[in-house]
Amino acid sequence: MNPNLLKQLAIVVKQGSLTSACEQLHVTQPTLTRSIQQLEMKVGAPLLKRTRYGVIPTEIGARLSQIGERILAETVRGEEVIRQFHSGYKSEFVIGIDPLWEFATVSSMTDYFLQEKRYAFHFRTGSAASQINLLQNGELDFLLAPAHLSVSQKSLDRQILFRDRSGIFAGKKSKLIDSNTPVTKEDIARQKWFIAGASAGFLESQTEVTGANAAQMAFTGSIRSVIHLLNTTDMLVWLPARLALMTEQIAPGQMLRVEGVTSSRRDIALWSSLEHNERPEVLKVQALISDFVKQLDQQSSTFGLEV
Repeated sequence: MNPNLLKQLAIVVKQGSLTSACEQLHVTQPTLTRSIQQLEMKVGAPLLKRTRYGVIPTEIGARLSQIGERILAETVRGEEVIRQFHSGYKSEFVIGIDPLWEFATVSSMTDYFLQEKRYAFHFRTGSAASQINLLQNGELDFLLAPAHLSVSQKSLDRQILFRDRSGIFAGKKSKLIDSNTPVTKEDIARQKWFIAGASAGFLESQTEVTGANAAQMAFTGSIRSVIHLLNTTDMLVWLPARLALMTEQIAPGQMLRVEGVTSSRRDIALWSSLEHNERPEVLKVQALISDFVKQLDQQSSTFGLEV
């Protein structure tokens, strides 16, 4: 089967219109129609259905278009690998990071890794829970994520590199901020809460301080929404305290002291697969990442936290 036909089908399905797909592919409509017909002859069934709003895939059309999308993605990836080779890079390493880490460290991380001329780096942002699976499946080379995750660690190596603790933060409109005395659990339990990153890596239970007051909203994979709410509302959220303050978008006064609540560790570790850790290039890059995170840990403010 000609993979180009599957790529063309994927673009038609994504655009929902033969006309729009022709514009993207730079082909005429008769040419694209013949391509779809060739695929339909191979399958022996229609791949597209016409509606008043355009075209939609049949069941088999949808399945084949998904394959076409993967071919498209791999084609783009192949072109980038060729460009990297011509640019002199030995290889590319994919590093998973969570949204807060990205937001808090992007400037220093970019400056540091641009100095390395041997390798190209792909930083993939996402929740720790989803990215640990990618690491175990071989889709990531490394993962910078909470050191304490509820996952099987038999095939994984973990190096704790960045010290942090959890903290409860209140929005700027909250009456609880800038309090000279610790707030009570009763005060906390009456507040509106939201969850960031599904509280991944927190050792304490949120119900310990919120009681039966459930969070009505949760954000996973985005830190900008979290920061916006902390700047515009009176809502509360639990965050890694040091990283949150390193963003410079959240004021130290927004971190609450709560009677009877001691913040737990929220350290960041470098996770990798034991299966690949014997490769010389992997060990070099592992040391490279480790040195950066250790430097960041030593040079960044602790904001008075007992790290």
